[in-house]
Amino acid sequence: MSDVDTYYELSEDEYRNRVGVLADRLKDLQLRDLRSVRSAAERVVEHPSGTTHTVDSAAELLAVAVDPRAVRPAQIRSQRVRGGRVLHLLRATVWTPLLLVDATNGRFVVGQTYLSDPKVSAGTTTKVALAAPDSAGTIPSLVYRGTRQAVATALDENADYVRRENSWEADIRLNGILMPLLAGHVEYRFTDAPPRPAVGVVDGTSRTASAHRVLGLTESEIVAVTPEAQRKWLARFLKGLSADVDTLAATAEPDHERLLATESAVNAVTAEADLIVGWGWDEHVAGRPLGVHPTYASTLNLALGAQNIEPKSFSVEAQGTLLAERSVNTLADYGMISPTELVFALGREDLAQVARDLGFSGHRDERCAWLIRLMTSPDPKVRKVLNETLGAKAFSAKNRSRPTIELALRSFSGHDGPYLERARNAAVHALWADAGADWNVVPRPDEKSLDELEAKAVAEVHGGRPGPHCHEVAARGVVPLLALGGLGVDRGSARYRGQPSVVIGRMMQNEWGIRQLMATVRASREDRPFPRLDSQGNELPNDEKANTPSYNNDWLRERVLKEDVTTPVTAAEEPEKVLFDSLRSAWDAFEHFRELKDPPYDSLSDDKWREAARTAGRLSKNIDKYVREED
Repeated sequence: MSDVDTYYELSEDEYRNRVGVLADRLKDLQLRDLRSVRSAAERVVEHPSGTTHTVDSAAELLAVAVDPRAVRPAQIRSQRVRGGRVLHLLRATVWTPLLLVDATNGRFVVGQTYLSDPKVSAGTTTKVALAAPDSAGTIPSLVYRGTRQAVATALDENADYVRRENSWEADIRLNGILMPLLAGHVEYRFTDAPPRPAVGVVDGTSRTASAHRVLGLTESEIVAVTPEAQRKWLARFLKGLSADVDTLAATAEPDHERLLATESAVNAVTAEADLIVGWGWDEHVAGRPLGVHPTYASTLNLALGAQNIEPKSFSVEAQGTLLAERSVNTLADYGMISPTELVFALGREDLAQVARDLGFSGHRDERCAWLIRLMTSPDPKVRKVLNETLGAKAFSAKNRSRPTIELALRSFSGHDGPYLERARNAAVHALWADAGADWNVVPRPDEKSLDELEAKAVAEVHGGRPGPHCHEVAARGVVPLLALGGLGVDRGSARYRGQPSVVIGRMMQNEWGIRQLMATVRASREDRPFPRLDSQGNELPNDEKANTPSYNNDWLRERVLKEDVTTPVTAAEEPEKVLFDSLRSAWDAFEHFRELKDPPYDSLSDDKWREAARTAGRLSKNIDKYVREED
């Protein structure tokens, strides 16, 4: 049976008319020879239109055009994107079987695993992300590296995902692709095969994948053959469609099923597309950095925003990842991090050698701490770039938290999905308030160096207040604490409330908290479950039934937010504790009073309640005088 259903019966005249329309459409769909493609590429490159393509790369891009003879350099237009940049675009009708679903779009990160996690291995783990694409110098092209199998599998998984979440198959069968695609040159540099140039769709991936499904194609089938072989397949396919139309015209008995199948194929075989022929800074935007040229990869990241992804698909993970990758790519564009540091920050590939090149160990906690330091850097120039990229007016730990933790969680992507989703939810408020203080990350490759860090952090706590070593402990421990199921969100029904950042901030102020964070770091290195320490710093026996994320979250909150675990260091701490305990007690007492009061408490008019309200107001104003937002 065909996938195409006859939705209504056609009259004889209408049937013959639609067959004639198909025949006329197919006459215009002719695969031009490569000489016309080469000629079009030369015209585009020679024209001062903003393209930086070579003739060869432009010919590989324009090979997807249905009629290269109609390509005119005067048709190139500039489109502004975020960050004061532009893309130079050329509109053309293209062959969809010659396109590939590119791996750049942010929606593909949902559920991906990354080789920066030791648990993830290529070929055995599902949905392994490709390494971050490079920019091919001055040519607007994305360069992907990996084995042929890894690339083919990733492309198929991406296409399956967008079809599952946002299929356009039924609409394309009836109407074709109505909205233009955004596509650019791509090169796959296989480690086990010759390189394969292609044209990848970066916006319109669900439409492209749906069209391929209508035509019976998969991404792995397309990337497995050379562009020349793919053009030969397309020529045979068009010839077959023409034969089907001739058969329909010659047969006296109407064949509605074949008619609709042929119409579906013709509708799906072409589309309008904006082909990217160049990029750069927008000359009309003030404040552009001098002597800096943005990379093509980062410009595409800025061009692909939330409006390109359906709300259902644009999950918390995709949102955080889009902002995070945009941030570190922009820092690299401005020369504030090196290309090697960019790879380390993105965490898409095996980072063992990259970490060594940067002088770090290969442990996950070290990358997490380095990322937190990068994204909360006290350097005003770095802060300014990050604020602009994240759309924040000023630095705060909160506006850095989600994108930072999202990138860091890539080193734990092989863990159970529910654990990661829980960690992702808590990441919104995970960075402690003074994460932007002056501290640094020092390589800690072995147990001896971890013991040294722990001892120095404990000494800082006993010496007066958390110092740089306490911040390093928190930076190393916060992501493992979330990923191993030790800390979660502030549950509204929980008895001991407070955002994860409050819990981390309190743990930094006492010896027990430092030791618990360090025990969590060690567990992440040894691939053990979340450890729980008693008040003496000894690890409690592991109970698999009790060692669940919900139980650990409640246990940790009770331990940190209820019990007096803060090591006394100043005379002011005792009245501070009394103040907060009194405020909590007063609030609980008032809530209890409200429940018992009859008539309702909103009719209170006694002098004692007026005095209580004035006292609470004065206390609020006095405290507010000393509360300052971070600048």
